[in-house]
Amino acid sequence: MLAAALSLFFALSAPADAGELAFGYSANPGPSEKPTLIITPPRALSELTVVVEAGGESWEFTKGAVPAGQAVRFSWERDTSITQATAWVSAVFSDQSTEEVSLPLRFVYGEPLKVDLSRAVADVKARTLEVQVTAPVTTAEIIAYGAHKAVLSQKTVEISGGPGRIAVPWVGSPSEVVLLDVKLSNDTGWAGFTYSPWFLDIPHQDVLFPSNEAEILADEAPKLQRTLEELEAVLDKYGDVVPVKLYIAGCTDTVGDAGHNAELSRRRARAIAAWLRDHGYGGPILYHGFGEGLLAVPTGDGVDEAANRRALYLVGANPPPASAGLPPVSWTSL
Repeated sequence: MLAAALSLFFALSAPADAGELAFGYSANPGPSEKPTLIITPPRALSELTVVVEAGGESWEFTKGAVPAGQAVRFSWERDTSITQATAWVSAVFSDQSTEEVSLPLRFVYGEPLKVDLSRAVADVKARTLEVQVTAPVTTAEIIAYGAHKAVLSQKTVEISGGPGRIAVPWVGSPSEVVLLDVKLSNDTGWAGFTYSPWFLDIPHQDVLFPSNEAEILADEAPKLQRTLEELEAVLDKYGDVVPVKLYIAGCTDTVGDAGHNAELSRRRARAIAAWLRDHGYGGPILYHGFGEGLLAVPTGDGVDEAANRRALYLVGANPPPASAGLPPVSWTSL
């Protein structure tokens, strides 16, 4: 009887999207969870029959009347070595119309594919983006966007790696890529993410502060006004692609106590950030005081070097990378 039923259903099988029944199943069953097919009829059923074949075994289920919109679950034996199954479904609606469907099912037992960007590393020279994944990856679909979200490059590449760290090829010219849109796939699912390796060092004239002070003098304001215009142009060009953030790094020379200089550089960076905000800059601003830690001109201790009393203005969607010459720090949001 079972073999006859299988033959009948196969002969009458149709694509799943050709009928009215709605189907669902978990492609990644959790621990101890059995593989399960869920069927929801849009209209009342008088009978529902399901035959599942997997790994040379067969299971047959019959359900009587099913109200419209009620989900019915059919589960069978769990075997983690079997990752494919076929379900033949026969439904008789209350008006005696019928629907027969053949459904291919694929499963994976274990961790679903997820991406961890917390330790992502963009290598401009190698043109790779390293990320952490929880499952094997077979392909990556990559779109590279430039200014005003223009598509610079788009391709699908094969990847053999994971779980663990994998290297995703970087498409498009590194000098032009603002955003990478990536879709990683394997046989059972996919995970997508976007990442921006882009940053700019904004050219500017350094604000001169009174000795040991963090107050911006009136005659220094034109310098910041020109910087503000540069920043607004950046927002206009890239703001529709990524969330543009401004990072202000305050620096000092080696005169005085290192701890005091770190605090002084922090206050000066904050003063610049506050001026830009008060004069109309609308993007997120973050700042940090590096004190003597980022000398433009290497000197010994106690050296009055004007080139070291400076601030760096960098913009990007993420904190400045190591290639920008700044160590990783906890930036303070204005």
